[in-house]
Amino acid sequence: MQRAGNFTETHAKHADRRLDPIDRREVSVRPSSSRDLSLTQLRYFVAAAEWESMTDAAASLYVAQSAVSTSIANLEDSLGAQLFIRRRAKGLLLTASGQELLARARDILAAIDDAVDVLRPDTISGRLEAACFSTLAPFYLPEILHGMSTRFPDLELQIRDLSADEINEAISTRAIEVALTYDLGLDPSIVRERLATVPVYAAVALDHPLAARGEVHLHELVDEPMVLLDLPVSRDYFLRAFTSLGLTPTVRHRFGSFEAVRSMVARGHGFTLLNQKPVGDYTYDGGRLHTLRVIDECPGMEIVIASASGPGALSRKARVFAEQCRRTLRAAGHVLEGAEDGVAVDVPGAVPSAVSGAVPADGVPPAAGYVAA
Repeated sequence: MQRAGNFTETHAKHADRRLDPIDRREVSVRPSSSRDLSLTQLRYFVAAAEWESMTDAAASLYVAQSAVSTSIANLEDSLGAQLFIRRRAKGLLLTASGQELLARARDILAAIDDAVDVLRPDTISGRLEAACFSTLAPFYLPEILHGMSTRFPDLELQIRDLSADEINEAISTRAIEVALTYDLGLDPSIVRERLATVPVYAAVALDHPLAARGEVHLHELVDEPMVLLDLPVSRDYFLRAFTSLGLTPTVRHRFGSFEAVRSMVARGHGFTLLNQKPVGDYTYDGGRLHTLRVIDECPGMEIVIASASGPGALSRKARVFAEQCRRTLRAAGHVLEGAEDGVAVDVPGAVPSAVSGAVPADGVPPAAGYVAA
């Protein structure tokens, strides 16, 4: 890795100057049509775009700041386009050209990384950028990371917990390759592999009159104060449970924290609607909740693996991440829902399709699908 970096820096330094074969004097050479780009330039550019700072990008890459700034300047010169607006004391801002290049540069780097991976079939290494929906992360992410690190110790997994709109943007701009998320607010172009559906439930304090029951109609909650999980897109889902029935809930409190909502409800500040259930009913401050099944027909929340490309086009690293997500959800008691519209999915009791063949010994599921037995 260091050799490649040193070569690229030397190449960048002398790209426009070569020795004349006759008198050995240095002469300037400027190709009239070729564009001399390097992978290091693209890596430095992507890092600077993500950190919005040459200095921070250089620190993350363990190189000098001058190496990053010089490389990006040479890249802009080669392309004949300004990629960043340099704002003194405010960092970098991508231009329209920079935004166009960023997604493509990420694709190029990921494709090369995956091509190198294919040449080493006995191991999976390198870096995978992935994400998990913020309220799903506490339930599934620790086990996903444990499984990945155990099975693929050479793989560097960079995973973020993001909201629905942030995941949508991150996939669209190729900031991440794959995400475990709810099917909320995703662009139609984003590919979803449906894993499971989790129903909505109501929660109240233990001393609430409804705590003596096991189920409830939503119209019984309309006049009760509601503590809303106020996350982008998610809030609309919970409110739509009422409005689809012609009801309007009385929203008293709004919080972006799952645990803040639970704690407020446990202390008697209202009811809430949620999907994920912790193993215990205690909150951070020692309160307890009582959960109620919602009798009305409310669509559950679909947990999906989302990506910009279908399973057949995902990198090996993204495919093993998706497979670990399936394993983790199965272990948590979810019944995976199977493949739909040709999307590959591994389900309990599945047999390989004629296209896919058997799962290889390295644990990487094939790019094609499985069909339920």
